[in-house]
Amino acid sequence: MPRKFGPNWFTVGMGTGIVALDAFLLPNAPLWLKHVGTVLWLLNAALVALFMVLMARRAFTDWKGFRAIFRHPQQSMFFGAIPMALTTVVNGFIEMGGSLMGDASAYHVALVLWVFNAVLALLSGLVVPYLMFTRHPHELATMTALWLMPIVPAEVSAASGALLLPHLANVGLRHTMFLLSAAFWAMSVPLGLLLLGLLFLRLVVHHLPPADMAISTWISLGTLGTGIMGLVLLGQDSQRLFPHLAPGIAGGSALLALILWGFGLWWFLQSIFLTVHYLHQQSLPFNLGWWGLTFPLGVFAAGTDLLFKTFAMVALKDAAWIFFGLLVLFWITVALRTLWSLRPPFAAEAAPPLLKAQ
Repeated sequence: MPRKFGPNWFTVGMGTGIVALDAFLLPNAPLWLKHVGTVLWLLNAALVALFMVLMARRAFTDWKGFRAIFRHPQQSMFFGAIPMALTTVVNGFIEMGGSLMGDASAYHVALVLWVFNAVLALLSGLVVPYLMFTRHPHELATMTALWLMPIVPAEVSAASGALLLPHLANVGLRHTMFLLSAAFWAMSVPLGLLLLGLLFLRLVVHHLPPADMAISTWISLGTLGTGIMGLVLLGQDSQRLFPHLAPGIAGGSALLALILWGFGLWWFLQSIFLTVHYLHQQSLPFNLGWWGLTFPLGVFAAGTDLLFKTFAMVALKDAAWIFFGLLVLFWITVALRTLWSLRPPFAAEAAPPLLKAQ
């Protein structure tokens, strides 16, 4: 298994982790749902830790195969899944860790993991695009939303850093975290919006990607969902750090986040239309790309939750619940299909394209 393990498996941690966080943070959620979220987060933390060990072991025992992943035009994109999966663990320590190990210990662990995760996110956002520019055989006709995968981790780290900032005791550290989170957001969201524009052009000119990449369109929600979260949380942090600028920063951030939410709603509806179109035209082969139904929708639901807490509009709360209900349905479906694909005897050569490690 370690010699064949690929970064695409971290999408399992991304999807499971965001379900856990959304269950815990859902507005007006019952207490039992918060307990379910906590248990699921603990299970996911163990799963992500296992994946990190397997990924590290492959790097040490199969360096040639590990390097080959970087040269693969699709598998290399999934290196972005590593920091995004780890972010769900970091955020869990911030939101749930205090009740298990004490606030101070939980925030300390979250900070250490955040620094490590931020380095991974930065490497993903710089190295993989560099390889796309210089090594990979990409064309507009073959572009999918998978191109967003190495870009999005920076804004995910930005939102996580903004969430952690109020729990940092040192004022200088708070300022540093604010600056880094703002910079990481800026390294990701504008580039993500450019890629969404290119994706629109690609879909118009070259029409839909093949069936094994049908779910990739849902990834677009991830860019907008974490962009919303970063804006709202940075706006809130500004009120603590820069009182003289707070009304302008917080108000502008909230308004821009709401605009991004509207843009995300368009991509959400379009993704549903395209998925139904695929199902009507042909069957969809299962692969790990199906986990793209979970994390992007999950962070969009989380962004909707933050907007509800900011604007107190009931429609946003209802939307957050609808997105969460759909997220749970997707997660159960994809998790069961993943477990079914691993039933013995496991024939790697017969596995779907993105399920096989490269």
